[in-house]
Amino acid sequence: MPEGADYKKLGAHESWDDTDRKITQMGYMGWRPRFLECLNKPAVFTSIFAVGNFFMVMSYGILSMIIPTLESVFNLNSKQTGVILMANDISGTVAALFIANYCSARKTRWIGIGMIVVVIATILPASVTLFAEYPLPRNRTEVSFNQTIRSDVESYGVCNESRSEYGIDESEGYAIRNHQYYWIFVFGALLQGFGAAPPGIAGSTYMDEIFTQKQFGVAISLLYVVSFIGYPISMLAGSVFLQYYVTFDPPEGVTFESKEWVGAWWMGMFFPAIAVFVLSFFVLLYPRQMPAAKKVLKDKVRRGITTVLEKKEELGRSLKEITLDMIPAFKRVFKNKALNCLIIGDVFLFLQIGAYSFYPKIYALIFRLDSKSVGSILGISNIIGFAVGLIAGGLLMRWRDWHPKTLQLLYSILTAAAVPFSLGMLLYCPVNTYAGVDLPYSEILNSSQLSPPSLTGECNADCACTTAFYQPVCDGNVTFFSPCHAGCMDVELVDGQVTSYTDCMCTKSGRTLPGECGSTCTTTMWLSLTLTTVGTIIGFSGFAAHAYIYQRIVNEVDRTFCQGIRSSIVRALGTMPAPLLFGWVIDSFCVVWRESEDGTVGNCWVYDVDRLLLWFTFLQMAMRTASCAFYFVCWYVWVYTDSEKTTKPAKLVGEEFQYTKHTDENGEDHCDIASKGPVNGQVEK
Repeated sequence: MPEGADYKKLGAHESWDDTDRKITQMGYMGWRPRFLECLNKPAVFTSIFAVGNFFMVMSYGILSMIIPTLESVFNLNSKQTGVILMANDISGTVAALFIANYCSARKTRWIGIGMIVVVIATILPASVTLFAEYPLPRNRTEVSFNQTIRSDVESYGVCNESRSEYGIDESEGYAIRNHQYYWIFVFGALLQGFGAAPPGIAGSTYMDEIFTQKQFGVAISLLYVVSFIGYPISMLAGSVFLQYYVTFDPPEGVTFESKEWVGAWWMGMFFPAIAVFVLSFFVLLYPRQMPAAKKVLKDKVRRGITTVLEKKEELGRSLKEITLDMIPAFKRVFKNKALNCLIIGDVFLFLQIGAYSFYPKIYALIFRLDSKSVGSILGISNIIGFAVGLIAGGLLMRWRDWHPKTLQLLYSILTAAAVPFSLGMLLYCPVNTYAGVDLPYSEILNSSQLSPPSLTGECNADCACTTAFYQPVCDGNVTFFSPCHAGCMDVELVDGQVTSYTDCMCTKSGRTLPGECGSTCTTTMWLSLTLTTVGTIIGFSGFAAHAYIYQRIVNEVDRTFCQGIRSSIVRALGTMPAPLLFGWVIDSFCVVWRESEDGTVGNCWVYDVDRLLLWFTFLQMAMRTASCAFYFVCWYVWVYTDSEKTTKPAKLVGEEFQYTKHTDENGEDHCDIASKGPVNGQVEK
């Protein structure tokens, strides 16, 4: 509380300016220069806060884009990357639960400090690149133009009967040694959860105090548009950053197409952190209450939502009073049946949204895309879906003066309408047939001795093949895990590049080409993306209404606490287990794991795509359907209070108002409204 300000002693007729200008003027502590007042406007704050949110979302969203790189470089499986994604929600759950009530009086200070913590949490894992090892290029010396070689064929992953004498290339153990840095990523995610909690809790509540209902819909939509676009932009940025080698100096012979290529994954975390750091100081400048909050308060008083005295009591609570009010606040919140149904619906919704973290990996798998392509395609489609949906939702709220309960019904219908479009993920390219996985080698070679599928067969038994690296080759319509697994003895090079593998004992033709069989199915891919994007537009068109509903479903004094409770429960039961759940689903359909010589199992190389997509898609649809059910129940049990039975402002019978006229430093007259409260508490209908 600013020194010299005692809000409890304010009379009903007194304005904030009459007591202490620190409440409404920008600055730090005693430094509150006049020139900063040009920034002390709702639109300016929303712009700064939105851009800060954009970079915070971007720093978190980049994880989704670089997951395949992290899994390969740090020897992680989908469950372990799921733990990294989940750690953010573990700390966020704890933070939201304990700080929610304390954010009510000093919202901008909590928001700014939270942003600084996010910066530290983002820089920490990015710094791992200074200590991590990266794969060395395979030896390609003594190679002449169009020359078939035999002296160092082991370096190209072909069959080598004497491989056991030479052992495995030392570079193959880099990922196992890098695994020790896994816990730094987990700790960084935990810290990021602590920092992200205050902006998420106090941001929308602060905006509710500086915008009227119609303005709030547009403002929160623009905030969400800018913030959520950070996620697809992170995909686009990630696809660009991954084109640069992680150290900016790739080893000789390593190109973007090489299996040894490691993109600059850390850049997508470092640059957004710098932007958030700068913006956090601007947020800290903002006062406890803007001058614009007076106009909004008058509107809320007319509507019967709150009173001036109640607002002053909210702003003037001491830490002791806030702490003592924790238990009563819990009781008020959990006795609200409509709120409970709304929160449970959000739990199921965010369980489904947790699948988004694995979308780059899934789309790269089912459409055979590289990191650059999948980032660009998903980034553009998500920008369209998020932006169009959120802007449409904001305009819908501005169109008319909706009652909160009507908005809840509208939101429920929009969420239900988006469910069928999830089926778009079941449109994908024909699945590759893998030798030794889907098809036994004996069947490929038309052998009379049939055997069950296994990566190691009679034709490659003496090759000492490994799954430490995935180096697919193609023969006709059959994909082999590596030239070694295809039993290839020689390699042909043109200008130092592999053109084919020859003398392959496990193939019909005796020759294979680098890469997987098949190609991208462009028409199917765009049809799938169109369906999912339409679903995104419909689903996100209700988010502005959803944010406003949380501001009106509880008492004015409980708004921030409600946001904290909602954030804690949704994180604990929704966003936290979601990465683990979907990571477990994805790993459950792995058919070939990365395995080192000592038996250590790492990331997955090959999946049963058909079964994986069925489970992945219908699990999302089931969660969306459950969330819709609870949203409709919320609408049904939401009881109109007397002051809410009309969308027009209620008039309190016998309520006394006082108006105080004052002149500001610019010579302009202002009229402040203040309420002494209703005489008998009745409402005129």
